[in-house]
Amino acid sequence: MQTLITEQKNGVGWIRFHRPDVRNAVNLQMMQELEEVLAKWKSDSDVKVLVFTGDERAFVSGGDLTEFHRLKTADAIYPVHARMGRLLDVLERLGKPTIAAVGGAAVGGGCEIAVSCDFRFASDTAKFGFIQAGLGITTGWGGGSRLIRLVGRSRALALLLTGERIDSTQAFQYGLVDRVVPSEQLEEEVQRFAETIARTPLPVIEAYMELANRVRDGADPQELTEWESRTCSRLWESDVHHRAVEIFLRRTGRL
Repeated sequence: MQTLITEQKNGVGWIRFHRPDVRNAVNLQMMQELEEVLAKWKSDSDVKVLVFTGDERAFVSGGDLTEFHRLKTADAIYPVHARMGRLLDVLERLGKPTIAAVGGAAVGGGCEIAVSCDFRFASDTAKFGFIQAGLGITTGWGGGSRLIRLVGRSRALALLLTGERIDSTQAFQYGLVDRVVPSEQLEEEVQRFAETIARTPLPVIEAYMELANRVRDGADPQELTEWESRTCSRLWESDVHHRAVEIFLRRTGRL
């Protein structure tokens, strides 16, 4: 791959944006490679959690303006935005937990990628900014609506309308970031958290991810209760559950 570096460690798949000369800006090649990796790891039972990261300078600096600014009309640029929007929809509904590990600047489209993930870890030197308004445009990949759902209408609009750049402490206070850690510990902390999730059986992970999606999509509460009852019952008869119960009963002296 030309724009991504991938690695698997203990059930965790790392995807590192790697276009350092343009602060990891997204171009068509990166879109294609992201599509390929997501399709591959979605069906790989050895990968239970996906982590997205950049480098100490930049997570992702948005779309590659050098490449995309050649497209001058709405009809020309729309397919590019729509493609990336669909890609982030796939990411959001992947069925496996996703983590954005932000060590440097996440601006523009970089923020749109980050809010498409289930969790966001940031270094104490990270910066965030939905800077599109300063370029005379809006978010184009679904990040605006995701931000509104994530942090609420007023806070989201303040970030979107002003293009303000905020540090990781402010991002945590806004609810944009889940955890802030020292920069030199970021990847270690993310790997530790991801491995904790990865120890959970994959069918349980997939079930909870589906539940979270159903809740987000506004499913009826009674339907959700019925879904949980049926899902738990299905997993109840699995060998994984029976073995876990036997181990628990032996450990507690009840078997």
